[in-house]
Amino acid sequence: MTTYPGLQYNDTSSTLGGLLQDIYFLGKCNTNTFSTGDYNRIINKYYGQLQEAVRAVNENFYMTQATSDLIIGDGSYSFPDGSGTAPAYEKIKSIWVAFRPANVATPLVNEYQRVDIIDPDSITDPEYTFNEEQPKAVMFGTYFVLNPLVTDVTKYPVTDGVKMYYIATQDKLVNDTDVPKIFPSFHDAIVQGSLIDIHKRLGDDDASEKAKVLFAKRLAEIKSYASAHIPDELGIVEGQELAGGWVYPFGFNSMS
Repeated sequence: MTTYPGLQYNDTSSTLGGLLQDIYFLGKCNTNTFSTGDYNRIINKYYGQLQEAVRAVNENFYMTQATSDLIIGDGSYSFPDGSGTAPAYEKIKSIWVAFRPANVATPLVNEYQRVDIIDPDSITDPEYTFNEEQPKAVMFGTYFVLNPLVTDVTKYPVTDGVKMYYIATQDKLVNDTDVPKIFPSFHDAIVQGSLIDIHKRLGDDDASEKAKVLFAKRLAEIKSYASAHIPDELGIVEGQELAGGWVYPFGFNSMS
């Protein structure tokens, strides 16, 4: 099993440390002007706005997957919560299961089938029988129950037999080596946004207003750029390596 390295980009030259250096230079400040916590809070404020602008165009730019073995049991599988190798989930997109692969150790992509996601209250018939032709994932607070239950010991477990696509939660920039998860050519927008607050705190209202205008321009531009890089097929597109410059190191990430 591979370790989830996080959403990555082809260009990793811009880091939190690099953003801070640009802010120090353009804002005419230094490490002693404000606390590290203040700098990080300001940076993440505008970093978050840029991420939301991209998500508003297509949230699938932040889609990832996690897998778990399909095993004999009570059918329950926990959603990724960030405690394992997969990042915590924010929104479930779809769940796929390989019930009868030719090789239980290496199920093929075309051997997975998408399951219907349902609410427990939607089952009104107490005698309803689940079947593999129309499998269901019954959703609960922090987990789902896959039906029908698997019982044949000769057919299970299936390695990575359960696959979930979901929108992952995004971490804030904390360490100097952290790389912003927006298009590399828009890392400067984080700096421009941060300078709105930095200049304001330093009493330079004119510079703060200029930074606000520049940030608004870059915010509009990143939306336009994202729109031009939407995948041809919306929804579940496995392996979107060329979508918007993103590199999706999907691998097989444990849900636990």
